[in-house]
Amino acid sequence: MAGGINLYAYAPDPLTWVDPLGLSCRNNYLGRTPGKNSRTGREVIARMRRDGDVLDVNGQTIFKASDGNWYPLREADMSHKTDAVTWWNNTGRYLGPKSKSVRNWMLDSKNYYLDHYSLNRSAGAQIGQVYLPPVLPIQPPIVK
Repeated sequence: MAGGINLYAYAPDPLTWVDPLGLSCRNNYLGRTPGKNSRTGREVIARMRRDGDVLDVNGQTIFKASDGNWYPLREADMSHKTDAVTWWNNTGRYLGPKSKSVRNWMLDSKNYYLDHYSLNRSAGAQIGQVYLPPVLPIQPPIVK
């Protein structure tokens, strides 16, 4: 585990608090997930609208979630088609934290769909994976 003082405001004790599940690594490695109102989010909504999974009914925008039910758009999370932790552990960790390639993956609307926040967050908690540390590139030996 990476050491150092925990500067997060919600840490009970910044000198002793650790993150045994590696959950706080997500933002450090991948960066933030784009919101529904971002360019990426608007592209996801437009795609789902074309597919019939986002509708305007009685002045309210609703979307079809992974459980087959319809919910107000305000209850939607941007959900990855491939779980972020799985992608990071299999691919992203070899590219570097928040590298251009990693950020491109995070900002690509093809990697997302809208899901109800309760479904998205409980699915993430059930994966049972932790973020593995980045793999540093092999440095060539220094010749003198």
